[in-house]
Amino acid sequence: MSEGGYGTGAAAATARPPRGLGYNQVRILMLVGGLALLAITAGVSYVRRVETAEVAAILFFIPIFVAFVFTDWKGGLIVAALATAGYVALRWPAIEAIGAGRFTSLIFSRAVAFFAFGAIGGLANQQLRGSLNKLDLYDQIDDETGLFNARYFLQDTDLEMSRARRYQTLFSVSAVDFPAAPLHALGRRRRRGTLRQLGDLLADSVRTVDRAVHAHDGDRHRIAVVLPETASEGANVFTERLATRVAAFLAQRGAAVNDTDVARQALTFPGDEAPLQALRQVFADVERREHPEHPEDAMVDGEPGPERRRG
Repeated sequence: MSEGGYGTGAAAATARPPRGLGYNQVRILMLVGGLALLAITAGVSYVRRVETAEVAAILFFIPIFVAFVFTDWKGGLIVAALATAGYVALRWPAIEAIGAGRFTSLIFSRAVAFFAFGAIGGLANQQLRGSLNKLDLYDQIDDETGLFNARYFLQDTDLEMSRARRYQTLFSVSAVDFPAAPLHALGRRRRRGTLRQLGDLLADSVRTVDRAVHAHDGDRHRIAVVLPETASEGANVFTERLATRVAAFLAQRGAAVNDTDVARQALTFPGDEAPLQALRQVFADVERREHPEHPEDAMVDGEPGPERRRG
């Protein structure tokens, strides 16, 4: 589709960024895996006819685990205290019958295990969340398509403009967008599959040096392809082909989108500075909605979000 022809598998590997997991996805995996492991352990102990109180003690780890996954070490310690009290309650009839001396070390060891599990697990979960959130701060991957996201587009075009000014070179941006409503009509599962397939299609259809981007502002899906060392004539041809191919792909997947519904724009720098900045502003708005806690990352014309708002 691009001026240099259609990309190969190697080009697609470069154009498509790696996919990762966010903290919420990791937390779900932790919950499922941890709860399954604790349930299996308790089940095996029950089958082996371990004392009922000890099987229940294993099950007490479940609420501690859930607590520190959602509330870190503070919640883990609180529930660990409750679990210790519950274990003592289970042992209380035997304590009244034969005295506390026989159970002191057992209760103490269980309490240490509960509190250690809650504290260490909570601290580990806190560290994991911080690390994944830090990665998310630098995330450049669009979750819907697997292409690059709005943040990457801002950073990449800023770099390309700086390079063009310094070395007297040029680059182009091919931008198309289409309404989101027809995809919503497909249903959630088909919509997700269609967008992922669209991302694969675009990644397979660009040169190694081109970078395909997707952003969704709520009303429209926006696709931009950064085309280094591409003049306006080549960018115009690429954009028309891109719009036609996107419309045909969506129509084949049952979305009511035709060629006239797909807006298109080919921009070349230097020359189209004003419309390029307007397009960057659109992607900056998407970036601020996706990461409202880090508006400074949405750079437009060298100014971060807070500076633009003060101006």
